[in-house]
Amino acid sequence: MTPDQFEKYAALGAKGVGAGALAAWLGFVFVTRPVSTGGIDPTLHLTLSAASFVPFAMISAAHFWFGQQLTTGRDVVRG
Repeated sequence: MTPDQFEKYAALGAKGVGAGALAAWLGFVFVTRPVSTGGIDPTLHLTLSAASFVPFAMISAAHFWFGQQLTTGRDVVRG
């Protein structure tokens, strides 16, 4: 495997992890939703969803940014 192919697959994997982190957050929000038979109330669910979005969004943004850097390539001057 050449370094260019490795960078391409690494960028694809990083972007996949970014999308997977957002999908994991959506799954977490769906699992913790209020139901009629009990559980948390809607206000607490909204608070939990907003508070849990921050770490998932940071992980996702970091992986998308890293994937974009890998897609751009090493010959481009950044900064």
